[in-house]
Amino acid sequence: MVALTKRKQDEFQAFYTNCSYITSYMVSLLRCQGNVSILEPCAGDGAFIEELKAINNTPNITAYELNSDSVNILQSKYSDISSIKIKQEDFLLPFQLNFNKFDRVIGNPPYGAYQSPAKRKQLKNEYPQLYAKETYGLFLVKAMESLKKGGRLVFIVPDTYLTLHMHEGLRKELLQHYEIELIVLFPSNFFPGVNFGYAGLSIISIVNKVPNKTYSFPAYNGLSTSKQLLDLLTEKRKKYEICRLTYSQLSKNPSSAFLLSSKDWINSALSTNNLKVGNICSVVTGFYSGNDGKYLRRSKSVTRGIKKYALINTDDICNDDLSITPPLDGLNISSCWVPIVKGGNKKFYKNSEWFMNWSKEALYDYKVTNKKRARFQNPQYYFHQGIGVPMVSSSSITGSLIDGRLFDQSIVGIFPKKKYEYLTYFFLGLFNSNVCNALIRTINASTNNSANYIKKIPVIMPNKIMLNQISNEVRRILILAKKRNVGNDDLVTLNEYYNKIYGSTNT
Repeated sequence: MVALTKRKQDEFQAFYTNCSYITSYMVSLLRCQGNVSILEPCAGDGAFIEELKAINNTPNITAYELNSDSVNILQSKYSDISSIKIKQEDFLLPFQLNFNKFDRVIGNPPYGAYQSPAKRKQLKNEYPQLYAKETYGLFLVKAMESLKKGGRLVFIVPDTYLTLHMHEGLRKELLQHYEIELIVLFPSNFFPGVNFGYAGLSIISIVNKVPNKTYSFPAYNGLSTSKQLLDLLTEKRKKYEICRLTYSQLSKNPSSAFLLSSKDWINSALSTNNLKVGNICSVVTGFYSGNDGKYLRRSKSVTRGIKKYALINTDDICNDDLSITPPLDGLNISSCWVPIVKGGNKKFYKNSEWFMNWSKEALYDYKVTNKKRARFQNPQYYFHQGIGVPMVSSSSITGSLIDGRLFDQSIVGIFPKKKYEYLTYFFLGLFNSNVCNALIRTINASTNNSANYIKKIPVIMPNKIMLNQISNEVRRILILAKKRNVGNDDLVTLNEYYNKIYGSTNT
């Protein structure tokens, strides 16, 4: 569905854009020499058909399309060409398809199209290993199943399948049954005017051939314009190759993630080190009242949300050390508002600016009256010593000390297990380091820092001397962080420590 001169998004989440370089490159990868049968599972307005016609006056194409408007256009265009068959059917529904196999498949499937609950259930039953809420993965697997032995598929899809936890089943399907010829990464703005929920797109070429463990393929990145896609058909492609991915290594990666890095120290840390954050820390999400407008208050230093959130009266704040006996049943005193660490990227320490009602009456509401909206989750970690990492980061990942306070659901709480509590400052420094940012962005290229990805960060334990040096440096930076924002210049020494531990010379 890479067509039309003006980008549009219809109810089927089909994105049409005029980009001849993309269609030309993808059809070239398809290698349609001779009389081959071609499937297009989501034909849109026929951009791929037009490109295929340009290299073969009478291509043998079977095209599926669900949108009746697009079907009418396609049938009008190709009514006089018997070798092009247009079918108004849902490609994803198995009982609506015959089981013909094809030599080639090409497509730009819908991204995130709505599926009714009944259809989603049916698709989940058919493909239990896949994430049924995201349509492009379903289209990709269904299309691969439509290939003849030795047949070739070329798709353009978002790049989220490379690392997102939800697409683990899709990656394993690829690694077990197919040879990936190549992956090309590029920004979504290669589609003029596109503004949708995927920062990056990819073209993937696949052959229906069972791979061996030593099989590898190239990944390309660094293109600045869509025209440069055509360079990948020449010897110029070598300058865009960022790495080769080996099936044996991909199978060993956490969740079989396709970790794209040209840096040896990252590959080494991710592949040879078995100790992960999730092994020695509890990584959990925090609290939500279900009605922050009622139960959350702000200090005078907070200038956002002034209409929604009332100012806290300092006499109402509980200043007790709640880590000694965490009040999980609430406070039966007038000073019942407790500090809560919320999201927002700040390194090492966030001063207490937000306060949650922790009276017994409020807790009854969180746990009973309003339990469907409230999130009284992981309470065994409330008011403990830990590190809060915002679920969504800006330019880089940051961590701040929870320090015996409540923590909000907008951050991930990281709590070293009892045996490893002495490493709290080590982890606080790590989550503010260049090393950690490079690792998390390899594990997951998006700005999403959910618990599943944080758990996969490799941990290389320092020796005692280095650990003491790091702890002392973190204590120094903590003092600064309570007075002002911590900048890159404040982190030079700390970054040098982590670079040495992880073997990085340039992050």
